[in-house]
Amino acid sequence: MTEDNPANELTRQLMGLSSLIQLENKSRQTETIAEFGFFIVNETRRLLNYHQAVFFKNRSNRLLPANISGVPDYEKNAPYVKWLRKLAAKTLRKQQLQSPSIFQGQELPENLQKGWQEWSGGAGIWCPFVVNRKLLGGLWLTRDNDWQEAEVGLLKQLSTSYAYSLYALTTRTKWWNPEIHIHIGKAFIRIALLAAMTAALFIPVQLSVLAPAKVAAVDPLIVTSPLNAVVKQIHVRPNQQVKKGQLLFTLDDTELRNRYNVAGKTLEVVEAEYRKSRQQSLLMTDKGSDADLLKAKIKSKEAEVKFTLEKLALVDVRAEKSGIVLFNDPNDWLGKPVAVGEKILILADPDKNELEIHIPVENAVNLEPGAKVRMFLNIDPTREINAEIYRTSYEAEISEERILSFQVKARFASGTAPVRIGYRGTAKIFGKEVPLYYYLLRRPLAKVRRTLGV
Repeated sequence: MTEDNPANELTRQLMGLSSLIQLENKSRQTETIAEFGFFIVNETRRLLNYHQAVFFKNRSNRLLPANISGVPDYEKNAPYVKWLRKLAAKTLRKQQLQSPSIFQGQELPENLQKGWQEWSGGAGIWCPFVVNRKLLGGLWLTRDNDWQEAEVGLLKQLSTSYAYSLYALTTRTKWWNPEIHIHIGKAFIRIALLAAMTAALFIPVQLSVLAPAKVAAVDPLIVTSPLNAVVKQIHVRPNQQVKKGQLLFTLDDTELRNRYNVAGKTLEVVEAEYRKSRQQSLLMTDKGSDADLLKAKIKSKEAEVKFTLEKLALVDVRAEKSGIVLFNDPNDWLGKPVAVGEKILILADPDKNELEIHIPVENAVNLEPGAKVRMFLNIDPTREINAEIYRTSYEAEISEERILSFQVKARFASGTAPVRIGYRGTAKIFGKEVPLYYYLLRRPLAKVRRTLGV
């Protein structure tokens, strides 16, 4: 058994030497720094056992983690990566030695010990890559058990080889260094994209705004109540086609009918008194004045009866022209008292309609007659309806949405298929051409000016 130990030790040393030579040769065969970093953090395990390996690269005199063993890529803002950057800045950067340095957790600053216990633990060793007294980077290794003197010697030799391989990669001429080509290509793409985006800001686009719209009737007839009365019955349905003279609704005539009957009875009584007074005036001359007074009273009562009869003729409201009836639920009107002139319903010609748009004041653009409009109905968003503005309100008013808006009227383009009155949708109003940057910044700039007054 004792005779086999020297042989086993010699075999182990030969295998370690072979692994060392292979690692040195393969590190020199890498073509980019990224490939080199990935190789050393993962393949160094052939020579030594470790828990975690991190390759640090010196960038602008700062040691930054470039590769971590076991993962092809990592999140730069991960807590472990942040801890590695602090470790490099406060501890590893100060080790300006070519020989590896062993670290224990208690040797680190207090603000690094918590991260050491969470992510590393055990023992760590820092292997700097130094060429011509210039620190190019280094390899950080951690594991649970301590590092042996023989292992530190192997790492010293391997670090020297790794350092020159890294030096060769960083000093290649830019015309054939693949990594530099990649950086140049990325920089060129960034510049080209920035130039394209800047140029795109000056592309002329047509200014446009969106606003709620509905299909309204042209010159509709407003049907109002002719009397102070109560709505007794609605004879039509919403959106019903009616003809001229057709009965629309009836007002309650109870009060008027009673007034008419009372006035008629009173007239009969006055007429009887008048006849009696005339007969008496033939016998008594002083009764003549009473007859004249009663005659005047008869005329007053006749006028009252006539007036009441005319009012009774108004309780049945009929259509003054043909069209469709526009109003809401008939039940909303039944039994409701209405005043003279109060709107009950609307009569409209279904073949004569237009677009009514309410543009919020803050979105108002070109509202001059002739501006183009494109409408999309809520019930059919795929259908596009073209129109043209012909009238704009002078002052803004509160719309149905309780927003201060300009009311705009637009005529449908010729050849447009009939659109049902009452349909709603969204209208897009087109203005003049402006640069893209103005189109994008118009509303933010307007808000800033309203807020700051600049």
